[in-house]
Amino acid sequence: MLNVQGGKLFFMEHVYAKGGALRCVQWMFRGVWYTTCDDCHICREPQLYIRAAGFQHVDLEEFDAVELTQSLSMMAFAVMMRPHISGTATK
Repeated sequence: MLNVQGGKLFFMEHVYAKGGALRCVQWMFRGVWYTTCDDCHICREPQLYIRAAGFQHVDLEEFDAVELTQSLSMMAFAVMMRPHISGTATK
């Protein structure tokens, strides 16, 4: 395993919804999403992996990327990608 001292990770990822109907929809479409969207996992929580990677400080913001659903042609699929995180992680 590579152990790099220092450094900073900048990230922005779509994430699994916290709950409710959107989380259920993401779960139902996870297989189709994975096969049609180039191995993309719509039901992952990358913030858990980032925290578990041994970073000393993780600063993240959760937000809905509303601009993804502004186009009516993309709305049905893009609504599943609205939950996002962005931030930095420092070693």
